[in-house]
Amino acid sequence: MSNFDQIVQLIADDLGAVEGKLTENTASEYSFVDMAVQHVVEGGGKRLRPILVVLSAKVCGYQGSDAHTLAAVVELIHVASLVHDDVLDEAAIRRGRETLQTKWGNKVAVLVGDYLHARVLSMLVARRSDDPAMAVLADTTQAMCEGEVIHAYKSGDFDISEAEYLKIISFKTGKLIAASCTLGAHLGTNDPQQIEALTVYGQQIGTAFQIVDDVLDFTEDPDKLGKNTFGDLREGKLTFPIIYARTVCNDDEKQMLEKVLNPSTDETEAIAFVGSLFRRYGVEDHCLRVAQDYADRAKAALANLPQTDACLALQQLADYVVSRDS
Repeated sequence: MSNFDQIVQLIADDLGAVEGKLTENTASEYSFVDMAVQHVVEGGGKRLRPILVVLSAKVCGYQGSDAHTLAAVVELIHVASLVHDDVLDEAAIRRGRETLQTKWGNKVAVLVGDYLHARVLSMLVARRSDDPAMAVLADTTQAMCEGEVIHAYKSGDFDISEAEYLKIISFKTGKLIAASCTLGAHLGTNDPQQIEALTVYGQQIGTAFQIVDDVLDFTEDPDKLGKNTFGDLREGKLTFPIIYARTVCNDDEKQMLEKVLNPSTDETEAIAFVGSLFRRYGVEDHCLRVAQDYADRAKAALANLPQTDACLALQQLADYVVSRDS
C-alpha cells in the first residue's frame, strides 16, 4: 500500500463525509443542471485539498464535522477553477473523462463553473460573519483570479522569469492549497504559530505540486495522467521546465525553443525538439529536485507541531506530491 493510500485510509470516514457534503450541496432540482454538475464533482481526483483541511484540523486537535464542510468548500472552488481552465485551454479530457466543454459546449461549462461558485457562497453564508474562513477564502479566490489573469497576459512571453512564474503559480495553485491548511488549523487552534506553520507548509507543497504538474505534462502517459499531455506546449505556455531549459541551453537551441513554442509550429516537431532538449540538460531531474526542496521546506515547517499520526501523514503527503505520477 502506497503512502498516499495509507493517508486516505487514515481519514477514510472523514473523506466519505466530505463526498456526502459535495453531493448534498451541489444537487439541483433541474435534471440537466444536476447531471452536468455531478459530471465534474464526481469526476474523481485525489481530493488533495479536502485531505489537507482534514489533516490540518486533526493536527491542531479538531475532530468535528465542520472540517467536512470546509473541505467540500475548497474542493468546489478547485473544481470550478478546473472547469473554467478547461474552457480557456480548450481541453478535451480531464481526469480520464470528457470535459464539460467537450461534452456540452463552452456556454454550459462556464455556467456550471459559475454555479459551483454560487454553491460555495451559499455554504459560506450560513457561517458567522467573524469566521476566519470568510476572509481566508475571499483572499484566496481573489488571488486565484489574479494569477489566472496574469498568466493569460504573460502567455507567449518567452522572457518570463522563473521568479515571475513562481509568483503566478503561488496565486493560481498555491493559494488554495495553503488556504486548505489554514482553514483546518483555524478549526482547532487560535495559536498563531501553529496556524502560520500549517500555512507555510501548504504554500511550499503548493509550489512543489505545480512544478511536478508541469513536469508530468511533458513526461507522463496521458492515460495515467487522466488528460492529454503536452497541453502547455500546444498552447505556447512557458512553465517551470521550459523556463529552466531556456536558461541552460545554448543560443541556437534557445532560438529554436522560442520557435517551437509558437502554436503554429508543427506539433510533432515541437514535441521531438523539447523532448531532446529535456534529455540533454536533465530538465526533469532538475525540476524534481527543486520540487523536493519545496517539499522538504514544507516538512520542516511542521517541526514544532504535535507529532501525531495526522502530522506524520502531512509529512508523507509532502513527499507524495513530488513522487506522484498523476
